[in-house]
Amino acid sequence: MKQEAVKRIMAEAQAVLEWSKEHPGSTLQELEEQVQKAVNAIRAELMEAAVAEQGVGEPLAARCSCGGRWVFKGYKERQVMSTLGSIRIRRAYYICERCGAGLFPPGRAIEKPRRME
Repeated sequence: MKQEAVKRIMAEAQAVLEWSKEHPGSTLQELEEQVQKAVNAIRAELMEAAVAEQGVGEPLAARCSCGGRWVFKGYKERQVMSTLGSIRIRRAYYICERCGAGLFPPGRAIEKPRRME
């Protein structure tokens, strides 16, 4: 994952330099727009890689706030909004055996499932 992310980041930087070479008459604003697009892509890529380096996630506490045990339910990929924009993360997913709350580490937010009535 790490090497792939570095390759994609380098490709974004190279694309900006190639665009600049292919558009010698471009304005400073046009160059800034190209750089900004690349920087946004690099930020998201780097953030996803950094999260992946932390592993797939484990609960910080062995028990839910209700006292129930966290039970591993598999892995899920989720699109989350960070301060750097939307990123994809793949994490372990746990459910509380007692109350049914879900946990998607490393986030601390606990969601209780909606009940259909």
